[in-house]
Amino acid sequence: MSQSPQELGGPERVVKVLGAMERYMNNVPGHRRGHARGIAFHGHFTPTAEVAALTTAELLGGDRIDAVVRLSNGGASPYLADRLSGKRGNPLGLSVRFELPSGEHSTWTALNLAAFAPRTPDDFHAMVTNTRAALPGGAPHPLRMLAFLAPRLPWVLPGIKAAAQLAPPLSFATARFNGFHSYYLVDAGGRRRPFRFRWMPVAGIANIDPKDDTVLPPQYVLSEIRQRVARGPVAWKLVFQMAQEGDEIDDLRRLWPESRPQVVAGELVIDRLHEDQELVDGWVFDPTRMPPGIALSDDPLLHFRSEAYWESHRRRIGETKPEIVPE
Repeated sequence: MSQSPQELGGPERVVKVLGAMERYMNNVPGHRRGHARGIAFHGHFTPTAEVAALTTAELLGGDRIDAVVRLSNGGASPYLADRLSGKRGNPLGLSVRFELPSGEHSTWTALNLAAFAPRTPDDFHAMVTNTRAALPGGAPHPLRMLAFLAPRLPWVLPGIKAAAQLAPPLSFATARFNGFHSYYLVDAGGRRRPFRFRWMPVAGIANIDPKDDTVLPPQYVLSEIRQRVARGPVAWKLVFQMAQEGDEIDDLRRLWPESRPQVVAGELVIDRLHEDQELVDGWVFDPTRMPPGIALSDDPLLHFRSEAYWESHRRRIGETKPEIVPE
């Protein structure tokens, strides 16, 4: 499927999108333009025998491998609270760096949102620009909101609804994280099977009690996961949702029915705090860095994110990073 100029990335669009994030999302120099504050842990990933038959990817070949997991608040400011209220949360992220047996690494990213609104770089720019806080209380201006929504209906609505109804999780350990983008599993015979991935918490999905909002700190989940892992390991199951005929592969807004086949691909466990948080903060978790045996779809936002992440890295390593207040 060919992509229109509006769907493609490139330096000009990267500059435009990052400029909007810096202007409207309270970015602090020296920090990531998204997911600015996070905490990193050591852990490991163990694939299942079931998935090994579907791909030649060494990540999924059967042996346990080391991993580093960065859990983060979703915004451009390291001071962003993990929730807006006791009933409404801000997005959280789970990024994984798999240390492959070959000496290479693969990086995967996911959000705890159920759906994502923008499909293209221009959509993302419009979302940041038109849904920014513009009224007292932090609400966007209704006319700007309409300017974002009107040309993109109806497919943008699930993503807007998902953000508006996002409940604050009790812990990173009790949140489901979705990868959104489609990829292909490629087996030894060259067969390509499209899939999307999700991380399902072994502890089960649970949210905070709204009445606790006034007593929990603004960045509660970062402190909570540090304390939880100190008490014992935390785990998520990696689940692949497999596409069927007629499912949209390259548009991340087009969700596949939950009736689609699912494959449990493995288990991710974190068991101790990473000793060098600054090192991990300097890494780029590029969602296109997949090993042979996993191929990229033509999802335009997937490819744009790679460009934007590396430009964000280039900018922040050239800036003075202020010391921020501990959470």
